[in-house]
Amino acid sequence: MSFIKDIVKGNKEILFLTLGLLVMSIVAVALMNNGNVNIKPITTGEGLYSRYEIVIEEGIDYQVVIKTIYGDIEIDLYEKESPNAVNSLLFLAKEGFYDDLTFHKVIKDFVIQAGDHQGDGNGNPGYVLERDENDLAMEEYSMSMVNGSQFFLVPSGSDLSQLSEYVVMGRVISGFSVVDTIEKVAVEGYTPLNDVTISSVLIVEK
Repeated sequence: MSFIKDIVKGNKEILFLTLGLLVMSIVAVALMNNGNVNIKPITTGEGLYSRYEIVIEEGIDYQVVIKTIYGDIEIDLYEKESPNAVNSLLFLAKEGFYDDLTFHKVIKDFVIQAGDHQGDGNGNPGYVLERDENDLAMEEYSMSMVNGSQFFLVPSGSDLSQLSEYVVMGRVISGFSVVDTIEKVAVEGYTPLNDVTISSVLIVEK
């Protein structure tokens, strides 16, 4: 009889332990749904992300400094007009995604493009970014997002008519000569013969 009691007692302990774990799981899910737990972005193991975090904060004016081998390019971002593109850029910059990438595409009198971890024009951040819509005019030294990670800058003298389909997300405010210098590097096709490397993208909050 004592043996049977021991079995029953043991089963009760297992049952209580199971119920306790179940309750803890339910509480954890509830907290995450309420935004009380910081869900980190899931990486794919290839330096990409299956989702992004919202990093834009209300009331902050964002700028970035793209540090290149030719000098710094400072850009004022339009976080209100292009929140999706700006958030994606800031998120990836915080993650160090752009460190040591290159301006992989340089087209004279058109654009200089960067942000591709593959370096062949086919790279993306791993997630699909919703397109922004605004009425900002594409101008010389404008910045636009291509696919969530890739972006381009418009050098002086570019044919703006071919860029009308793209949405402006920012504009160069310093380092104009750096943009124009990169636009003039020697290329094979659209690929620079010598890497135009980005050491980092720094975020400035005002």
